[in-house]
Amino acid sequence: MNLAELQAWIGRTEEAEDWITPQMTRGLRAVLDQDPGEPQPGDPAPPGIHWCLAPPTAPMSALGPDGHPARGGFLPPVPLPRRMWAGGELEFLDRLLVDDRVLRRSRIESV
Repeated sequence: MNLAELQAWIGRTEEAEDWITPQMTRGLRAVLDQDPGEPQPGDPAPPGIHWCLAPPTAPMSALGPDGHPARGGFLPPVPLPRRMWAGGELEFLDRLLVDDRVLRRSRIESV
C-alpha cells in the first residue's frame, strides 16, 4: 500500500442534494416502529432522517464487492477488505422538516 498515493485524496470533496419527502418520512417512521401517518410539508422530520439523505449512487457496474461505489472515485483505493466509517462531524443549524431540500457535503480529511 502506497500511503503517499492514498494521501493525495485528502481534501477531496463531494456534494449531493436531496429532499425530505413525505414518503421518506413515512418509511423512516415505520422502521422506527412509529405510526407512519401522513406527513405534510413543514412537519418535523424524525430524528435520524439525515442518515437517509443523499446516499452515494452508482451504476451496478461501478459497485465494489461490498455493494458500495468502488474505491478510487471519491474514496481512495485502499486495498483493504472492509470499509469503516471512522468518524465525522454533523452540524444541525435547525430542525429538519418534511419538504426541506438538503445538501450533503463530504470531505476527506485524512487517510
